[in-house]
Amino acid sequence: MKKLWIGIGIAAIVALFIGINIYKSAAQTGGSTAESIKTGKMEEEEIGTTVMVPGTLKFSNEQYVFYEADKGTLADIKVKEGDKVEKGTALISYENEQLNLEKEQNALTAESNQLQIDQINEKKNALNSKEKELTKQLGEKEAKKQIKSERTELEMQEKSAQIELKQSELQKQSLANQVADLEVKSEMEGTVIAVNQEAASKKSDIQEPVIHIGNPKDLIVSGTLSEYDTLKVKKGQKVTLTSDVIQDKSWKGTVSAVGLVPDQQENAAASGTEQAVQYPLQVKIKGSLPEGKPGFKFIMNIETNKRKANTLPSKAVKKEDDTYYVYVVKDGKAQRTEVKVGETTDDLVEIKEGVSKDDQVILNPSDDVADGTDVKA
Repeated sequence: MKKLWIGIGIAAIVALFIGINIYKSAAQTGGSTAESIKTGKMEEEEIGTTVMVPGTLKFSNEQYVFYEADKGTLADIKVKEGDKVEKGTALISYENEQLNLEKEQNALTAESNQLQIDQINEKKNALNSKEKELTKQLGEKEAKKQIKSERTELEMQEKSAQIELKQSELQKQSLANQVADLEVKSEMEGTVIAVNQEAASKKSDIQEPVIHIGNPKDLIVSGTLSEYDTLKVKKGQKVTLTSDVIQDKSWKGTVSAVGLVPDQQENAAASGTEQAVQYPLQVKIKGSLPEGKPGFKFIMNIETNKRKANTLPSKAVKKEDDTYYVYVVKDGKAQRTEVKVGETTDDLVEIKEGVSKDDQVILNPSDDVADGTDVKA
């Protein structure tokens, strides 16, 4: 009898233990589902694509001054690195002995032409006096007839001398322009970035600039666009710039120029390959970029095609192979529903087809949710 009661007690304990575990399991399952499911409807939000393009920081406007051997010998470099220059500031000057000799020769030629004209005028005056004497002796008509050939000859000589004098004056102006070109001036306002005094003496196929001028306050980021992206990127679109070198910072900018024709240098470099045609792109930075230097690499995130669209949070949309789907709550159960999506961002997905604005969509479906799962929203 005692053994029987012991057996009954053991059986009761086992039954109680199993019952408690079943209750806990059911409670956990029902509780976690009710607490974890969050539903919501599609909302109309502003959405757009982002085109990501690598670029290089450059001066918006810059000037390179190269040594020009045909101008003569480099006489003087008038600026040094770091100097601020205005438009028209003298940068370098040349010496040209041949040009000086041509100026002297031109001055002598002009003087000779003027002397010739003066002599012709004296002969004309003498001829006029002769005509007066002949008029007294022979009459006006006969006098003109006798000096006609001499006057014609003097007039021809005078025209020829005047033409030669005019040619000398034109040559003088041309020489003056060449002399003025011996002093090279700045074409812009900016800062002298570099001065290379040895560039004038180097003899190589690759010529280096003697002076480089740029404006550190006027910088752009330059890159290239593919044929596909150039259809989406337009002047004036907003841009966010980031750099691997200058971490944890970003800058704002706008697209300032999109090339209408392909970048010839980029395409020449890619000749013989199947690389796509590239179009030049420029982005103007808003504000200053004190840490950046020309040559730094940036990533340009360009906001394009912004518009209103029906969206769901990215976490609500699942993907299997090439199919996108969401879970809609119908009669207390999760119903898998295929959707057609459009543009996507980090947080939102455009929903084109599949659900209506009245559908309650599970916004945070866990891996345990499947088609037909009991849910409590």
